[in-house]
Amino acid sequence: MSLRDKKLLYIFDAADWESRFALASAAKKQGAEVSIALIGGKQGDEKKAPDMTVILLRKKHGMGKGMSTPLSLVRDIQKIISKEKPDIIHAVTLKYSFITALSAIGTGAPRKIFTIAGLGYLYRSDDKKSLFLRYALWPFLVFAFRKKGTHLIFQNADDRALFIDNKIASVEDSSLIKGSGVYLNRFDSVEEGEQSSPPLVFMPTRLVHEKGVAVFIEAARILKNKGIEARFEIAGGLTRDNPRAITREQMEAMTKGGAVTWLGRIDNIPAKLQEAALIVYPSYYGEGIPRVLLEACAAGRPIITTDHPGCKEAVDHGLNGFLVPVKDPKATAAAVETLLENPKRLKEMGINARKKAEREFDIHEIVRQTLEVYKSI
Repeated sequence: MSLRDKKLLYIFDAADWESRFALASAAKKQGAEVSIALIGGKQGDEKKAPDMTVILLRKKHGMGKGMSTPLSLVRDIQKIISKEKPDIIHAVTLKYSFITALSAIGTGAPRKIFTIAGLGYLYRSDDKKSLFLRYALWPFLVFAFRKKGTHLIFQNADDRALFIDNKIASVEDSSLIKGSGVYLNRFDSVEEGEQSSPPLVFMPTRLVHEKGVAVFIEAARILKNKGIEARFEIAGGLTRDNPRAITREQMEAMTKGGAVTWLGRIDNIPAKLQEAALIVYPSYYGEGIPRVLLEACAAGRPIITTDHPGCKEAVDHGLNGFLVPVKDPKATAAAVETLLENPKRLKEMGINARKKAEREFDIHEIVRQTLEVYKSI
């Protein structure tokens, strides 16, 4: 199928603007008429894409606080679909894909593509609430995602297999595309970065418990107590759109004692990555492929992360970093110590990380693969 004269409607969070706008721009260049429903967008965001229709949707928090919030968003998106009458709808994240699938019912939308960018709290947490929601939502997910004309894109093979095993997706109507991609030219090569002394061990993250923040802090304490010379820093702002978010009070209590410095939210992650000796990300969250790991590879930085769906896709164990068990600060600390005490291997792994980014995570290649999905359906 050619995209010329087709109408495309994208539905995604404003936080995903950069990577998703690259895709929308590529579709536009191939002749498509593009509209974007931007969730959480601000006045003025529409000026970023003057040749597209940008519709601002207010971000509505509280997915787990009753049904009024998601139902309100369903109605808003349904109105947009009815007005725009797109040939293809592409929504991003499990939450917004599910809401969009419900919104599209009865609108006549012929083709729907949903990028499942990780399974998040719903499928990768074992607390009672997530287990209940998983069980309760299962028939609705099957109903929403197995409709004719629906295609799911997964970012890692584990998520795809889980959905296929649970009959939420099929092999024929799903694809695997590794991550959202990264602009490689925004990151210097490993040789050009000036690392600090003592070396910086850095964790960029959203402040959610399952991202492994406590694991990182405990690993830092272990290494500090051993007399390892290094700085440990976490960058991440407070979030309120996740039931497992870490509060300011919790973060301040966890970092008390000075083993780790919490920087809060920072704007220039590429510069901070270049300053770092290595990136540690001990997540056991339901990741697609975390953007922080894509960017770490692009910056040519070794990675220590978990042998966990989504995270493990960013690391070839022993080549550009180490995979460690989840919730294991001792193993995490040991991996950090191994690299800090072997500068030659640290540098070699950084070079391998950049090569992996060039080979697998270039945003232009991710866009190309996604456009091929559009044409194939």
